[in-house]
Amino acid sequence: IPGVGPATIRTLKSHFGTWETAWHAEESALASSGITSLAMQAISWKRPSINPDREMENLIRGGITLITEEDPYYPPLLYEIPQPPVLLYCRGEIKILSKKPILAVVGTRRPTNYGLEVTEKLVMELVDHGFIIVSGLASGIDSRAHEATIDAKGKTVAVLGSGVNHDSIFPPENRGLARRLAESGGVVISEYAPGTPAVKEHFPARNRIISGLSQGVVVIEAREKSGALITARFALEQNRDVFAIPGSIFTPTTAGPHALIKEGAKLVTSSRDILEELGIEYNKKEGGTINDELGREEQLIWNILEEPLTVDMIKAATSLDTQMIVSSLSMLELKGRIKNLGGDTYQKII
Repeated sequence: IPGVGPATIRTLKSHFGTWETAWHAEESALASSGITSLAMQAISWKRPSINPDREMENLIRGGITLITEEDPYYPPLLYEIPQPPVLLYCRGEIKILSKKPILAVVGTRRPTNYGLEVTEKLVMELVDHGFIIVSGLASGIDSRAHEATIDAKGKTVAVLGSGVNHDSIFPPENRGLARRLAESGGVVISEYAPGTPAVKEHFPARNRIISGLSQGVVVIEAREKSGALITARFALEQNRDVFAIPGSIFTPTTAGPHALIKEGAKLVTSSRDILEELGIEYNKKEGGTINDELGREEQLIWNILEEPLTVDMIKAATSLDTQMIVSSLSMLELKGRIKNLGGDTYQKII
């Protein structure tokens, strides 16, 4: 019912004891319940045309499960946030919503190859350590986070700003990914009813759920004004950890993570940084390094780092451009192959 959101629903439940009693209440009783006059008018207008049994049948036919904040599978971390959703519509395995450890991975819809590679390798190692990965099913970093989790045989949660039914999922090109995600033991969730389109106003509210579900949020490539940074702000307000992946200063999409690092976010060069911050033991046997395979430029740079070298010295020795060198150094750090000694100086570890 337009105009009837979590605050109104909670007021009705508090006043009448059950939602069923509230649904059948006379208008005079509704008027004395404490809800706004606009909500009262909306209920009076829409209620005659809604059949709860038929709505439940539609959910069952669509393979959609509805859980409320009183359900045992309601995500426990969501109870801690301001204005948690009253209910969640779900497609997939709802049991994973109440499990830990769980981490959000978010970023730009227009990532660089570096951002996509970092996402894939970082997520795969986190999955090796038992993490459930949360993201928003958007194009770019979000999609790669979901895909990498599935490829690593892990579980992932997609939080939508639309209904969870097939035709409402946005962007449309990710409808197949949503189905694959649910079929692989993950779950697609939303606080919006099936049939609700993806509108701009829904996404900030969606982002509070992404961060609220998670113990921390990892930001991989994001402009300074982006949805990923909104998610990070929510995480800070919800007392969650915020992690940021550094990158080239010449790439616009690294401006967001760099700004977060300046504000105190944990700088991440490997999954070990995240695990240590969350008090989880790093298991090299299970997780290993992110990936020991090196690209051509990475191998070239690694070969010459027998002694400490600066970016300018590497540039002189390899003739690579600065942006390629910085990106390659970041990847080598993520793979645990080099160490930043400070002062823009790097050296081989193994």
